[in-house]
Amino acid sequence: MTRLIWAVGVAAFVLAVLAAVQVGMALPLGYDSRAYWLAARHMLDGASIYPGQNATLGASGEFHYLPLVAVPFMAFLPLPVDVYEKVFLVLEIALAAAVGVALIRPLPNAARPWAAAAYAFFTPMILEVTLGNLDLASLALALLAWRWREHAARGAVALGAAVGIKFLPAILLPFYLAAGRRAIVIRALVIGVAALIVSLPFLWVPTLDLIDLVPRYADTAWVRIIVAREDPKLFADIMWSDVFPLVLGLAAVAFAVLCGRMAKRDPARETDWHHLALAASPYLAPFGFVWMTFLITSLPLLAVSYGRALRLHGALRIVSLAGLLFSWLAMQVVRLHDLVPLVVHLVGVLGLIAISLALLSMERRPQTEGRSIPASRATRIASG
Repeated sequence: MTRLIWAVGVAAFVLAVLAAVQVGMALPLGYDSRAYWLAARHMLDGASIYPGQNATLGASGEFHYLPLVAVPFMAFLPLPVDVYEKVFLVLEIALAAAVGVALIRPLPNAARPWAAAAYAFFTPMILEVTLGNLDLASLALALLAWRWREHAARGAVALGAAVGIKFLPAILLPFYLAAGRRAIVIRALVIGVAALIVSLPFLWVPTLDLIDLVPRYADTAWVRIIVAREDPKLFADIMWSDVFPLVLGLAAVAFAVLCGRMAKRDPARETDWHHLALAASPYLAPFGFVWMTFLITSLPLLAVSYGRALRLHGALRIVSLAGLLFSWLAMQVVRLHDLVPLVVHLVGVLGLIAISLALLSMERRPQTEGRSIPASRATRIASG
């Protein structure tokens, strides 16, 4: 029976990959990655890499990262931009495969192809890879930092790079602090500041340009204009208000702190708590709830929760798997002209978090006879 489940799962994975390719072919290749090549080109030519003060934000080819992020892309300038976009696509696919293997490997053998199918046909990931965003690189570095958490120096480099590339993993900073891993956070901040100081003499002008743009980026008005979603009116009044993103951001930080405290108390399952905090990261940025690619930060939590659900029996197992399937589907709803999908995405993330918390509560903490497991040993057990 196990072999049959595995074989059917392999067939599902093949179909999922083919379907993902079809969806990807309908998307504009390199819509986001082109901006990195253009920024490197402009930087080398001495031109501005950011939009002007009066320019409409959110246009195609717009670069809105730290100036230092554009520097590595100078290596691609000898390539024509259309060739570069294809090369970047290959790199994204390779990175997505590496992250997928890392997330799926701990699962039971019969469950792996099913998890791989869900991973391959996850619309936010298809968008991420095809458009060529940097969310995946940031997520991979955040996961690497967690893998290296017992080595503060290496972990800090990965964490600093993850936050430096994209603001998404910044939610892990309060998590690490609350989990008692202050050394990683302090070193990551020191490394980040040092990198900025060293590069500042060479990137002085674009750094000032970015500082001038920060107030405009923080205002969700420009996002509302380019997204052009005003229905239903009730949702628009709430989601485009000044209060809504602030409430989401504060709630995300508070949840990350709670997860960190729980990770400190429950070291055997600290990876689950880390992934719970990471899943809330799209709601830390003022307009993070808009971008569908940010939802790839839920994939680590989906993977560990799937593994826990499989260890249940009977009705609990069925209900848990059905809930995870609902969350996976909810995060893939696509409709371009109203706000309903953004609300459904939020429901999907919250549903996944609720299911994961329920799974953790149903599982007894590992114990020894009369003794608690030391934190260092429990960490090794949890990380395999």
